[in-house]
Amino acid sequence: MRIFLASLLTALVVAGSVLAAETIEHVVARGDTLWSIAAQTDIYADPYLWPVIYRFNRDQIVDPARIYPDQTLLIPIDLDEQAKTQARAEAGAP
Repeated sequence: MRIFLASLLTALVVAGSVLAAETIEHVVARGDTLWSIAAQTDIYADPYLWPVIYRFNRDQIVDPARIYPDQTLLIPIDLDEQAKTQARAEAGAP
């Protein structure tokens, strides 16, 4: 139970730091994935940060493996190191 509560608290803290971030809009193109969007140099230049985009857009993304052309995603920029570390761990970064 303690591990669950600690994980939940960490997720809320990370989500809070992401929610406070400034955002940009990205219109999904055919063939885009959260991985490929996060990898773009004008986004994060790190594909392992895709969970940030997913969490920030959960109101319109049910399955992170399924995004659709013409969806407009809000992408938080200027992430703090804690948010980056959490996202990379969640994505299974080496």
